[in-house]
Amino acid sequence: MRGPAVLFLVAIPFVWPLVRAGTATAQPAPRLPCAATEADTIEVDGMLDDWSGVDKARAGSNAPDASFDLRCLFDGARLYLSIDVRDERVSRAGKTPAGEDRVEITLAAGKAKSLVVTAFPGKDRAAPRRLVGGKPAPRWLSIEDTLQPKGFSIELVVPLAQVPGWGPSVPEVAASVTFHDTDVPRLAISENTVPWSGALALGNADSTFAAALAALKVKKAQLTLDATVDLDPTRPGPERVVAGGTGAALVTDAIGFVSFPAAKAADVAKVEVVDLAGNGTKHLAVKLRQRGGGGARDLLLIYGARDGKLYEVQTIEVGKEAGGNKLASTYVFESARGWKQARGAKRVLVVRAGPAVGWDEDTYDEAPAPDAEPIHVPWDDDRVGSVYWLTRDGTLASAVLAR
Repeated sequence: MRGPAVLFLVAIPFVWPLVRAGTATAQPAPRLPCAATEADTIEVDGMLDDWSGVDKARAGSNAPDASFDLRCLFDGARLYLSIDVRDERVSRAGKTPAGEDRVEITLAAGKAKSLVVTAFPGKDRAAPRRLVGGKPAPRWLSIEDTLQPKGFSIELVVPLAQVPGWGPSVPEVAASVTFHDTDVPRLAISENTVPWSGALALGNADSTFAAALAALKVKKAQLTLDATVDLDPTRPGPERVVAGGTGAALVTDAIGFVSFPAAKAADVAKVEVVDLAGNGTKHLAVKLRQRGGGGARDLLLIYGARDGKLYEVQTIEVGKEAGGNKLASTYVFESARGWKQARGAKRVLVVRAGPAVGWDEDTYDEAPAPDAEPIHVPWDDDRVGSVYWLTRDGTLASAVLAR
């Protein structure tokens, strides 16, 4: 009933164009493209003359006071940001930070804790002030600001290695930029707080994602999984993994596909990210149904990732039906604590036989599955389940659970 899984890798090389693509838009966007550029294209001087033609997101509408435009670029290792603030009165005369104009930028990949950069523009005798995490900015941050006829502008370059959760396979960075506008310093409060929050799409991440959808033959709304997790231990940082139709894709600088052994999308019951290793690296667990010969069976497939490709770790039969008779096993991913069989492991997969419907020891004559770990049966005292755990080479070891 089960056909062979099909795995293949499509390389999509990064291209770093000198010309920055895109046209400016006057509307704020929850997702801002960071076009690919070459290193050192931007001179960090606080001026905006080298940002012409780069896409922007606007916060604060078209207000001449308390609004700003955000732009970004990406060279593969660094994130370039420019913030053009419209402010009728730039204030740096407050006795506390709350009484001064400032821009706060937060950056993070996935669910990691954010990097927080706060920039106070220089004005008159007040020198620029730059903080990272509330402390003076380290040398790795390049940042400058300058006064403009209708406010001020900021340019900064952030090494992506300093962004929590980032890795070379990460397609986007969550960002927020907030302008705190203080027109009356003695009040020590911000009269206006203008935020922008969204995702910065890095380089060709959007086009690679589009290619993944095309290969899966689904639209974004038809995805059953879209997660950014650390799935591939051979690549630093997390990767984007998507599933839909009858397959899944690991989206990095290339696309690693796997085709599930299912006839149609409706036969794929569940695709989830699971913690089987216990060390931060995740796996995919796929439950699907196969039909044929007047019956059906349910399979649990475990996939890992390596070198940008998905591979099948184990296939376990967890359900069987024929002529109104049924067998079903339960399965759970849990701590290895208490499982002496899985010595040295941190997590285990436990599969147990459930009650039979119709079949019993005398009437069940189904041949064991040749292409998967055969289903457990409740009347076998010596094998009512199995516990599985990862070995150092990425395969699954197992031990039988007796009654």
